[in-house]
Amino acid sequence: MSKTRNRRQRKKLRVAEFQQLGFLFEAELGKDANDEALVDSFLAEAIAPRNLSFGGWATGGAIDKLGRQSVTEEDRSAVLAWLAARPEVLALSASGLVDMWYSTPEAQQRTKLKG
Repeated sequence: MSKTRNRRQRKKLRVAEFQQLGFLFEAELGKDANDEALVDSFLAEAIAPRNLSFGGWATGGAIDKLGRQSVTEEDRSAVLAWLAARPEVLALSASGLVDMWYSTPEAQQRTKLKG
């Protein structure tokens, strides 16, 4: 039986129309990769221009939108294309868009994109 919640409750719990979507990724880097430089470039060129937030490191992490917004499929594609184009990244896998507050391990399954 589902609970009926008013708008304030849905907003506070981040459910229904207030759900926040993002995605997870994992990357395998080459042995000689400069991961600090990669993260700096990643933040400056792929994350900041799209008003996204990133938690993690060069080998993987979570990406969502700043504020109470959701990542779009266009944002996801652009970020993953940027990562896939980097020569330091040997293999790349990513989840689809998942609920960043209440996702299940099954929803976080990653598909291989490179390598």
